[in-house]
Amino acid sequence: MSENLKPWQVPPERKEEARGMSKGAGVGMASVLLIVMVLAFTTFGILSLVSAMTNVRMSRKAHAAAAAYYQAEGRLQEQLAQLDADLLAGRARIPEQGFWELKEDVQEGQQLLLAAESREGQQEDEGRYKVLWQRLVNTVEWSPDPGMDIWDGGM
Repeated sequence: MSENLKPWQVPPERKEEARGMSKGAGVGMASVLLIVMVLAFTTFGILSLVSAMTNVRMSRKAHAAAAAYYQAEGRLQEQLAQLDADLLAGRARIPEQGFWELKEDVQEGQQLLLAAESREGQQEDEGRYKVLWQRLVNTVEWSPDPGMDIWDGGM
């Protein structure tokens, strides 16, 4: 023992051993912390990748729906231009109700409708027809899922 130490004092290099701790005890805790952090970052990385892939799929669906809508609108405008040419040439008659309803399929279960009113008898500078409205409508009947039969607790 050292000359400056009293018999009940432990030398400095042996204090950790006297308290039950070894020199390498802090390394194990750091390793566990590092493993937990790597697992957390891996989990967050996988979650962000899955989220990004879901966003890409949703964006593609939205793009396809918008493209189908605008293609149908273009075809509807071609029908309207043909109606205008037929009116000008005298090949089209004015329907009894006084307006035309033009239809164009957008996607399965959706149609784009346009209603145009006749302008016969009015001033020439106002045009041969007036577009009343244009709407996207569902053509199939929606039926909700009846769900599952769940036991209500009665006997």
